[in-house]
Amino acid sequence: MLSKEDLQKFRITVGLNLGQVEKDYLQHLFLLFLGQEAKKELVFKGGTALQKIYGLNRFSIDLDFTSTNGDEEKVIKKVAEDITNFGFETKVSKTEEVKGISKSFALKIKGPLYDGTEKSLTSLRIEISLRRDLLLEPEIKEIIPIYPDIRPYIVLVMRLEEILAEKVRAIFWRSRARDVYDLWFLVKKGVSIKQNLIDQKLRYYELKFSLKNFEKKINEVEKSWEKELKQITTFVPEFKTVKKEILENFGK
Repeated sequence: MLSKEDLQKFRITVGLNLGQVEKDYLQHLFLLFLGQEAKKELVFKGGTALQKIYGLNRFSIDLDFTSTNGDEEKVIKKVAEDITNFGFETKVSKTEEVKGISKSFALKIKGPLYDGTEKSLTSLRIEISLRRDLLLEPEIKEIIPIYPDIRPYIVLVMRLEEILAEKVRAIFWRSRARDVYDLWFLVKKGVSIKQNLIDQKLRYYELKFSLKNFEKKINEVEKSWEKELKQITTFVPEFKTVKKEILENFGK
């Protein structure tokens, strides 16, 4: 297991502050052990999946999953035990549950930066969707961490076309700069825009897609664009450029 001094070496490589490097390291540990404990129960998705697997250039705090059965809590607790056995004492608590919709967990970990104080504990947030709204067969991907004490591992991940559809839904639902940034990343990557997937994802929230409302929702994040993204990436693209490139692709 890595020490605080070891983490310092990865700050430049990862492009994050020391606390974010620690969280990135512990996220990899969580995913490593999750791959051992859960074969098909949890499907990895969201911004952290894009960052860990596809090279998204931003830090992502939450680990997001879609559940395919009802054993989420059992799996999370077993992963917490595995992290403890690895050398970092971990406690897990359920922070929120909306029946049939979602569950949230918090892992409090005595990681490499732990100095004996409560505030030095690292918290990993695990967000699990219970909607059973997986539309495409997920993929198996290998992740090769940069950290020498974490071996390569595999994860079950949502397909990029479906992640894109969920990002569109997120923009309609909550309008955060990071969702627009992630969608821009996917569009630039050439991921196919599947309108039928978008429509099905929006239907869960009783929403309908229209380009006019989509543009309106994107515009809502302009004021928070710089402030939000500067905290999670070293490169903040111009909002107008991002908006233009997204809408050009959706207008085809």
